[in-house]
Amino acid sequence: MLTDTVSHRVESRGELNVVWCALFVVAFTALPILAHINLPLVDLPNHIARLYIAAMAPENALSEYYSYEIGLVPNSAVDLIWLGLGAPGDVTRFSNWVMASYAVNLVGSTMALARVIHGRWTRWSAAAGLLVFSAPFFWGFQNYVWSMPFTIYGIALWLGMERPDWRRYRFAVFLIYAAAVYLMHFFAFGFLAVAVFGREVQLALASKGSVARRLIRLGVQMVPFVIPLVWLLVMLKSGPESPAELLNGFGYIADRIAVFTSPAIAPNTQSFPALNLLGAAVLALLAVFVWCLRKTDGPRLVLEDKARGVLIALVLLSLVAPTWLNGVAFVQIRAPVLTCAVFIACTSWRGLSRGQLRGLVAIIAILICARGIAFERFAYRYDAEVRDMRAATGTLSPGDRVLPIRAEVGASDLRLSHLQGLLVPQADVFVPTLFQGVHAITLLPQWADHAHPALFAVDFRLLADDRHPTAPYEFVQNWDKKFTHVLLLDKRQKALPASLGLNQVREVGRFSLYRVEPSFRQSMSGQ
Repeated sequence: MLTDTVSHRVESRGELNVVWCALFVVAFTALPILAHINLPLVDLPNHIARLYIAAMAPENALSEYYSYEIGLVPNSAVDLIWLGLGAPGDVTRFSNWVMASYAVNLVGSTMALARVIHGRWTRWSAAAGLLVFSAPFFWGFQNYVWSMPFTIYGIALWLGMERPDWRRYRFAVFLIYAAAVYLMHFFAFGFLAVAVFGREVQLALASKGSVARRLIRLGVQMVPFVIPLVWLLVMLKSGPESPAELLNGFGYIADRIAVFTSPAIAPNTQSFPALNLLGAAVLALLAVFVWCLRKTDGPRLVLEDKARGVLIALVLLSLVAPTWLNGVAFVQIRAPVLTCAVFIACTSWRGLSRGQLRGLVAIIAILICARGIAFERFAYRYDAEVRDMRAATGTLSPGDRVLPIRAEVGASDLRLSHLQGLLVPQADVFVPTLFQGVHAITLLPQWADHAHPALFAVDFRLLADDRHPTAPYEFVQNWDKKFTHVLLLDKRQKALPASLGLNQVREVGRFSLYRVEPSFRQSMSGQ
């Protein structure tokens, strides 16, 4: 009786420690995201613009340029939430909350998977907080990062339903769950299918019976994942040609290196190196964790056999994922973050002394805390720049067409590459760089030569050569007849060439807004 009481107290104290660990991680991952409404995530302004267009009234000036039809598109997680809630409030703040909820959910899903695998809540699984500020997050892959925790929940659900009394219901449950994750994001669905396949192959190899019987069983288990794939193939075959050209490719050596750096390195922090210095420390720590997995004595990590097939499948997927798939870029950086989270969930520590345990906790806590603070500082600077852009463009009118350009010295700074997307909800203006082809937004055909399906703001030097028949982008050709304004995103030492026919309207900080004067440009060219 006394033994049971003591055991219950120890177990309760352990669960309380897990709660405190989770709260600490959430505080230094989600709260820095919520601290500033504008987040320095490369693609996020385009996603914000799309959500705004999805909810716009028919009489909005943007309806002249865009249409939006929600459908069974496998990239719709946040769109469905936004429209399902009735487009609540400011779209930028909504996206801010979405990204913060991703941080909470990534940690929560990893802890839930660890609970299923180990049969108890673990403090170690809260180390998933190290992975929140990853390359997919900094690229602003909004639908994917929000959906990724549901891949982890799905793995937990699949493993949890291996119990004999639940197994009979698993097929029906995953007919629904797999379809739902498919609609959230195709890669989240695909990675879940790969993880489940890895587990089922592991079971098939360990089971008895003929090879044919084991293959049939494996095929039956994968049916809930095959149905959405058939659905996608039918859509691709019967649907219109995508503006994104459905590019596919494995990439170059640098793209393979990105596979190993994506769990912690950001692509857009040239002006704030502290984030990637801390990210490098996270990568070094992850490498130590992998090394500890190979140790057989002393402080070491132990992989639970139940998740071995899952982890092996995800590791192989991370190594062979292409760079481009059906017009979607940077595919190879998505699975490694998920793989690291699953690695944390399905391992546990052995042989740690009390002092080593405290040291490990301290290192993880310091890195999570430091990265959260560094991100908040990075977001603070970006938020100030967004306010400058809003002030510089305050004279824009609904329906204006704004061409964003970069100075040659700032073209490699990815932070501002899609910043012009924020002008869409701000002023109801057209910008040529909103994503097309893999989302539910459609550019009306008469404006096809005014836009590009996936490009960043262009180098200002392209404007001088726009009349040449080999100009690299169609929307830049004869730009002075297509756009009413030009927005320069970088401070320049010298004024833009007078031959461009641009009349400066306002300059605030690094941003300058110009009115396009085509007649003046024609007069300059005739001199």
